[in-house]
Amino acid sequence: MNFKDKIGTFRVISSFTIRRKKEFYLIGELLDGNLIENSYVNIVLNSSLAVSARISSTENIEMANDPKIYQLLIIESSEDEMNNILFCLNVGSENVHITLTGAD
Repeated sequence: MNFKDKIGTFRVISSFTIRRKKEFYLIGELLDGNLIENSYVNIVLNSSLAVSARISSTENIEMANDPKIYQLLIIESSEDEMNNILFCLNVGSENVHITLTGAD
């Protein structure tokens, strides 16, 4: 899969959702490039299919017993269906691409 407008690579450690807030979260670290709000995270499913979602905001987070600073990508979704799809993908221990464009 070719992402012509790729601006970064993000290593996901884990993901979770807060359904009441209609938000999905990816915890990890930026391996290269940039993280820009309103850019897109692209989760590759196979060589010709990826799920993209707009990054609403980012936060730096710290975890107990770990000196490293991680990033939290926040994806807001007005639709429960998109939140369910992202949650069911069980994203963790994998790299995702950050691009300037994607499908909402």
